[in-house]
Amino acid sequence: MSLKHRLGRIGAAVVTAVSLFAMAAQAPATVAAASLCVGGSGCYSTLGAAIAAAHDGDTITIGPGTFAGGVTIPISVRLVGAGAASTIIKGGGPVLTIGTLFAAEEPTVRISGVTITGGVTRGSALSVNAFGVPGVYALGGGIEIPQSENFGLGASVTISDSVISGNRAAPTTTKPIGPPCPSGPCPFAAAWGGGIDTWGDLTLTRSAVSHNSVGSATGLSDIASDTEGAGINAWQGDLQVHDSAIVANTAAGTAPNGRFAGAGGIFVRSGSFVMDGSTVSGNRATLAAALPDSVETSAVAAGIHIGDGVTSAKISHSTIADNTVSMTNRVGSSNAFSGGVHVDGIPFSMTDSIVSGNIASSVTLPGSTGDAGVDSGAGELNGTISDTRFEGNVASSRSAAGNAWTGGGASIFSGTLTGSVFDGNEAIATSVHGWTYASGGALVAGDGGITFHDTSVHGNAARAYGHTSSTVQGGGVYDVLTDDGPPGGPLVFVDSSVTSNVAAGAPGATLQGGGVYVSGWAVTLTHSVIAHNVPDQCFGFSC
Repeated sequence: MSLKHRLGRIGAAVVTAVSLFAMAAQAPATVAAASLCVGGSGCYSTLGAAIAAAHDGDTITIGPGTFAGGVTIPISVRLVGAGAASTIIKGGGPVLTIGTLFAAEEPTVRISGVTITGGVTRGSALSVNAFGVPGVYALGGGIEIPQSENFGLGASVTISDSVISGNRAAPTTTKPIGPPCPSGPCPFAAAWGGGIDTWGDLTLTRSAVSHNSVGSATGLSDIASDTEGAGINAWQGDLQVHDSAIVANTAAGTAPNGRFAGAGGIFVRSGSFVMDGSTVSGNRATLAAALPDSVETSAVAAGIHIGDGVTSAKISHSTIADNTVSMTNRVGSSNAFSGGVHVDGIPFSMTDSIVSGNIASSVTLPGSTGDAGVDSGAGELNGTISDTRFEGNVASSRSAAGNAWTGGGASIFSGTLTGSVFDGNEAIATSVHGWTYASGGALVAGDGGITFHDTSVHGNAARAYGHTSSTVQGGGVYDVLTDDGPPGGPLVFVDSSVTSNVAAGAPGATLQGGGVYVSGWAVTLTHSVIAHNVPDQCFGFSC
């Protein structure tokens, strides 16, 4: 999920005056909205004191300076800072809690012109509710927005012209409630939402969520089994990200307990998701496991993970670049997916965007006899994509003693591509002692196949280097029905091209379909060309 998108827009917030309303003399008396201040002559010295004195509808103006966090906001107020560079709310765990867990009603809060930093969260009230102790869940290093009663929607929060940076969440204890591990039930502990953890509607505008961390990346502990949503973890409600930057956040899990790591930038699990004019860059999701194949493990999505509970998702005019998802295992197998964006099969669209330089990496280390599998350097996607460039994304697997397979240097995709480009993406598989398999240097077709309109697949490569055998299928596009892979579908090319792609490998490798490899599906060409690919143009059924 680079700072080249819109970090420069984050500046001083506009501090607005709030009018006081007078009631007519004959009307019943009411409490008028007030304007309070923090810092400076005649103002409250702490944010906590100002919130304690405020009522619904009030505005709290915060002057320049650094003010203590660890504050709960249970009422509907507006916080207006002097600018993210001037007004800093620091410390606590979380720095701000907005709303009250299981409250009958949750507030509406607007925050602008502040930096929220230095949060260290080691537990949560939700963990107390679930386990009787606080430290099994660590939720929300910077901001926590808890759910309302009956696990309903939490507070509605709008954040603008602000920075949420340098916050951490890591658990302190485990519970033996995981699947069977070699020595008994796997220990479970989770860290979610290093920057923001939300159960309500959240809108982020002209803001940055950067350098937040969960799990072992915090340096606080390495006991977490599950680490996700290092930048933003959105459980429910609608998430909107406008003209903002989600940058350099890290979710990390390590042995002995680490089983899942994902969503270095954003994890949205339900509700709707809209992102426009934004950058998701330099985020990482890493898992260093030491578990056998009998225990499920994986690393998924460095930039954005869009879960199957999401009702709709749309990304436009945005850049998703230089994110890395990686997994290693020193005992069993390793699996990693989606360096950029991972979509769990829900309606999705992407328009006028760039997806570049993302990496998905899977490695089994010396001491492991397991296999290494990886797919989609850019991400697993489905739906409609238009006017978008996928450039320089890489999916790479390497096994020390087992086999290695890689699919989709850029993407596993199903749906319609219009006016888009896939250029310079790679799928690479390497094994010292086993067999290797690589497919779809640019694309692997998912359920329903792919329709290309005015789209170029150029200069991509699939490569396999194995000890016992190596097979490469589809330097550009791969489309085949497999028992344990994407089901594929028809390939339709209209005013499109598949050119200068390469299938390559170790000496004696089986190389098929430098441009396109297809089996069991039709290929339809209309004013389109498959040419200048190596070693051949199209291999398989209907070529």
